[in-house]
Amino acid sequence: MSNLMNEVDARTRLAGANTMELLLFHLGDGELFGINVFKVREVMKMPPLTRMPEVSPCIEGVSNIRGQTVPVIGLRKALGLGDLPEAGAGKVIIAEYNKSLQGLHVAGVDRIIRLSWDQVKPPPPLLRNNAGGAVTAVTILEDDRMVLILDVEKILADLCPQPDEEAFAGVRPQTSLKAKRVLFADDSAVARKQITKTLERLGLSYIQATTGKEAWEQLEALAAQAKAEGRAVRDELQMILTDIEMPEMDGFTLAKQISSDHRFGGIPIIMHSSLTGTCNAEKGKAVGATDYITKFDPKMLAETILRYC
Repeated sequence: MSNLMNEVDARTRLAGANTMELLLFHLGDGELFGINVFKVREVMKMPPLTRMPEVSPCIEGVSNIRGQTVPVIGLRKALGLGDLPEAGAGKVIIAEYNKSLQGLHVAGVDRIIRLSWDQVKPPPPLLRNNAGGAVTAVTILEDDRMVLILDVEKILADLCPQPDEEAFAGVRPQTSLKAKRVLFADDSAVARKQITKTLERLGLSYIQATTGKEAWEQLEALAAQAKAEGRAVRDELQMILTDIEMPEMDGFTLAKQISSDHRFGGIPIIMHSSLTGTCNAEKGKAVGATDYITKFDPKMLAETILRYC
């Protein structure tokens, strides 16, 4: 499997084409799960583990992976599905989220597929609720099998919750932001909650969307309303904040549509993503984004908002 894992920057050639690569894997049952290949560093056999005291039972231990101490999470248990049928068997997906590496212990890895983001749909409410919010999107394969795309950030946040007093320290109301409004788009429930708390602490009002397509529809509605009232959209909305990975329309495509539409001229577009790689920031600017920041640092987000809003 390792020969399929190229460097993250090389894989960003897909960015802006509303296209993604998805690593498919299973957890010992028939269901297929997926995560974006952008997040994957490598796939390996189960490495030697050192068990740690006083941690979640979902954390099977830590391992020295190429000089880095990496926690290995039993993904099946983290999703409430119990232990893998064979302890110690399976594969470990080394993935990067929020500037750190985690190992995801799975039963087996299937393959990598390439698909358009418009083939990726938000999950039905019942599925989303039953999975505790860990399923952020779904897609259907050619053989009609459904793939459940995981919100790994949600899983990590549940395993290692950070108190608000610590996470949002220093983010306080700003008089300069009074009566200003931000539209943000993110398919992750965890990210939306974090962004919402940051905006509320700053004293900003906001409009939120869960996909790029939904954000675009909301922007068009704002533009129509502004035109009817003889106002500019810039008077109604002072910033657009968008994730990159979203069902139906990714953030690069959204930014490109916004920046090429004169109705939204003068509104800063900030890309806010857990994807690493210098190519992502460069690609964001190439499609019209004003700035690019990585998730999730409330202080950095607040400083960026103050810079542009």
